[in-house]
Amino acid sequence: MPHCFLDRALLGLEWGSLAVLFLITLAQPATGRTGIPTWELILLFAAYLLLVESLRHLVRRLRPFTYKYALGVPVSGLIYFLGAEPGGPLFVLFFLTGVCATAASTLRGGLLYTASVAVLTVIIDPTFPGWSSDEGDVRDLGARLVLLCIFGVGTAVLRRRLTLEQETASLARGESERLGEIDRLRDLFISSVSHDLRTPLTAARAGLGLLRTSASGRLQPDERDLLDNARRNTDRLGMLIDDLLAYNQLEAGTLRLDREPLDLRAVVTEAMSSVHPLIQEKGQLLEVDLSEPLPCEGDPRRLEQVVVNVLANAHQHTPKGTRISISGRVSGEEVSLSVGDNGPGVPQGELEAV
Repeated sequence: MPHCFLDRALLGLEWGSLAVLFLITLAQPATGRTGIPTWELILLFAAYLLLVESLRHLVRRLRPFTYKYALGVPVSGLIYFLGAEPGGPLFVLFFLTGVCATAASTLRGGLLYTASVAVLTVIIDPTFPGWSSDEGDVRDLGARLVLLCIFGVGTAVLRRRLTLEQETASLARGESERLGEIDRLRDLFISSVSHDLRTPLTAARAGLGLLRTSASGRLQPDERDLLDNARRNTDRLGMLIDDLLAYNQLEAGTLRLDREPLDLRAVVTEAMSSVHPLIQEKGQLLEVDLSEPLPCEGDPRRLEQVVVNVLANAHQHTPKGTRISISGRVSGEEVSLSVGDNGPGVPQGELEAV
């Protein structure tokens, strides 16, 4: 797309300039050193452009502007040489061809085109019949060269800057697409793994529950402890799967909240049933202070998940024998739930992961 825009812009500049120069040479006719009118030389260069454009459309290798301006600069220089005077409309044509060549080339190529036009100008100008080596002609030549260098070098630097910006934008776009694809694959993986794990986990929970109910009386104490430990681990795995699913939905913006009136104490009770075996296993004490109703509106399942995660963090980041407390208060229209412990707290480096 940038190359198509550049093609159109340069073509518009060329043909617009040719039209203006043609009208100027018609309004102020002049004859070149070979007797050819200046307006005919303009038309001759226009015919050259038409021929080159036709070849560029027919031959794929000639489509880049590099081939066009490799010939364009010497051809326009020849047209300028056949003109009537230094400077004038034909120099403007020569000058614009060099600027277009610079805009269509690399930085090195643009500087080479600018230098070529400057050298050809220095060679051609003294050959005109009206040229003299007085101070005025030399000053005019110097002014044309300065103007040529300013526009040529400026165009080359600008083209280089635009090229770098396009390359940077292309790299950034490619990196963004790559990261987007990685995120999509990650979300798909999490969703698939979470879904695939739920089925065997449900079966394992049901099997352990059935075994606990039917064979509890025939099990030895160490066997019963082993069964309870297996049940706790399946509950822990279920909590991890729920976290994965919630995180995936949150990242995708599809996390749905089914809000309803509820008592936050019921949510805490359900959450405690999931975390309490882990707390007991570590020899910790869970103190609950929920003496008054905690009416609010929210998604019971998601709130339970939040409470489970907070209690699990307190359990994980405190040593054995630690006291963990959970309490609730109503203040006006606000309901607050607090979880605390008498342990060292979450390490500073792990706070962002909580």
